[in-house]
Amino acid sequence: MAVIRTVELDIVQPAAGTLAATYGHGTRAHGTLRRRAHNPEATDTIRYSDVGYVDESGIPYPPYVTDAFALDRGLTLTADAMGGALSAGSITLANPDGVLDSLLTTRVNDHLPVRIRTGSKIWDGVRQVWKDPASTSLRPVFAGLGKSWRPDRTSVAIDLLDATYWLEGSMPVSVYGGAGKLDGDSNVAGKGMPRIRGSVCNITPVLIDSVNYVYQISDGPAVITALYEGGYPGGIASAGTVADIYASSPSPGTYTVQTGSAGTWLRLGTKPVYGITVDAVGKFRSGAAPANVLDILRQMLLEDLVMPAAYLDAAWPATSSIAPWPGGWYWDGSETITGKQAVSTLLSGLCITLVPTRTGTLLPILLTAPDPVETPAAELNADLITEIAAATLDSSLDPPTWRWRIGWQHNFTVQTTGSNLHPQAPAARQAIIAVADRAAIWWSPDIKSRWRVPNDPALVTTALARQTDATIIAKLHGALWGTQRRLWAVTLPQDLAWGIDLGDVIGISAPAPGLEDRQLARVVSEHMQATDQTVTFQILV
Repeated sequence: MAVIRTVELDIVQPAAGTLAATYGHGTRAHGTLRRRAHNPEATDTIRYSDVGYVDESGIPYPPYVTDAFALDRGLTLTADAMGGALSAGSITLANPDGVLDSLLTTRVNDHLPVRIRTGSKIWDGVRQVWKDPASTSLRPVFAGLGKSWRPDRTSVAIDLLDATYWLEGSMPVSVYGGAGKLDGDSNVAGKGMPRIRGSVCNITPVLIDSVNYVYQISDGPAVITALYEGGYPGGIASAGTVADIYASSPSPGTYTVQTGSAGTWLRLGTKPVYGITVDAVGKFRSGAAPANVLDILRQMLLEDLVMPAAYLDAAWPATSSIAPWPGGWYWDGSETITGKQAVSTLLSGLCITLVPTRTGTLLPILLTAPDPVETPAAELNADLITEIAAATLDSSLDPPTWRWRIGWQHNFTVQTTGSNLHPQAPAARQAIIAVADRAAIWWSPDIKSRWRVPNDPALVTTALARQTDATIIAKLHGALWGTQRRLWAVTLPQDLAWGIDLGDVIGISAPAPGLEDRQLARVVSEHMQATDQTVTFQILV
């Protein structure tokens, strides 16, 4: 069987000429603009392969690919469960007799799409030749972006970037100019505006006008569900929402709110004695108001990070069923936030990893213990496995964990007993705001008694709003890591491996300790060297 790999790269031919409009003379009326004042930018697709390929339309893929990439994808296997990983390496094209020189000097390849697919040539027994398969039968191996050319004397290398490259960028944020009123005073000039997405507890709004006691809580629409002065909710009453917060001063002991797509502000009628905090629910500037944490993350990638929708997998809907857990987060604008930081913050502790797929999109995957009623994606045995070896689990998960503490309703402003608390602050409220997180707990006395030093992960801060959801997630962690788990590296032929993906449940029986009898396992990582005929998966048993 002859395996082939094809590479398609989108490249740009820069615009030629200038954008200055010139007038036509002699062929049309004086003053008429010429129809082609310059050549606009154009995008082309170049195609190559490793052993030569021609598709059904007669389009050739010259055999210039000499050194393909190594691909590593994986789910997070640490106690904090934050984020995934991918490394794609680079591809190298041969440049015999300088056939690519003109392309390298006249075309631009800078963060443009790259697609790599694989398939097998078909043996024609009658003519005794290998035939090229249809392009529709080729399977995607990698889709992402290619960086600029790195030419050598007889070759050119192209570094590859996966879809997580979009998460490296910083989220755009509005900045105070210090010109006064809603633009902020000189104390906040140059500082980023705060941002609320979802429901948050006890945040400290940003004081933008110290003379008129005006605070901003978000850069988009928001609803203030409660306002506290030193933890006391009854001292300052709401006087409603107004169109212009500067039109008139609120009555003493009250506050007014101005909210819209440009932001949400509140104004106090009198100077507060103690610190002001609020509970609030924030929307996006577009008005979108997803409640669940995973749905908030999706909207943030699209709207706040301005990621093209094509890079979100079709299997990730606007309302996801894998994580129906409401929550939210508050960023006060004091730091620059990247997409990767936002992903880590919102997915922390949720058993979810955001991973790049083989087709170049981002997809959240829930990592849980294999369900006995789930249909395995594949059944593996000694006849199919080419190699199997033990791998090492992270030390935070081996030995097993005897306790999981999952935080909920994160308190953004910790206030302890002292001069910063109102003397009338209720005891129940004081208990809430005295700690950053309250925890839902799963624990196993059996693990605690059987192991001398079982793992005991620290409390995991999450973006969850409800205790019931935190309890569910603590139980998921307990079911997965509250028992002895083993990690195995299993090598399979590539043709079989393409039917298996990250997060899949498989059945496995193999001549290895604990695998003699069939076991269910979860696929947690993938490694492929393009020059090999095999793929190595790590499976969690």
